Amino acid sequence: MIRKAKVDDSERITRIHLNSWKTTYSAFFPEDVFINQEAGFDKRNNNIKEAIEKDDVYHYIVYEENNSVTGFACYGKARGDDYQEMGEVYSIYIEKENQRRGIGSKMLTKCFELLKSQGYTQAIIRCLRGNQSSNFYMLMGGKVIGSEEGNVGETKIIEDIYIFELV
Repeated sequence: MIRKAKVDDSERITRIHLNSWKTTYSAFFPEDVFINQEAGFDKRNNNIKEAIEKDDVYHYIVYEENNSVTGFACYGKARGDDYQEMGEVYSIYIEKENQRRGIGSKMLTKCFELLKSQGYTQAIIRCLRGNQSSNFYMLMGGKVIGSEEGNVGETKIIEDIYIFELV
């Protein structure tokens, strides 16, 4: 079941986030990126807890099965001057052992429904170029409209920006 995240979910969300980063991006980044993320667990957890409490900029939903959170998504107003009138799904992570079961599709659809209820007609998702999730976003109706360069630690990255029509 998909539900709004509660403050008590923050540690589980943080753990899924860090574990998913390591399993998804291990070919993209050196090990020290993941070591540094793990060292920052408490800070990340506190940030997520605060965001859930405030529920103003970043909105979290979770997928719960058998009383256990197995995935989460975070959404809100799009970042960047070019996307001011759009919503954005900032992150969507599912435990590795629960991927490819339709949970991601359900969570993304729910994010789109919630963004639409906030008045948005379009949403974007940024996806690391080369990430296998790019196929998922295209299957869900996303179209690449641009890209942005950035850094994770010392590693240069390119993120493709997918746009979705919220119909």
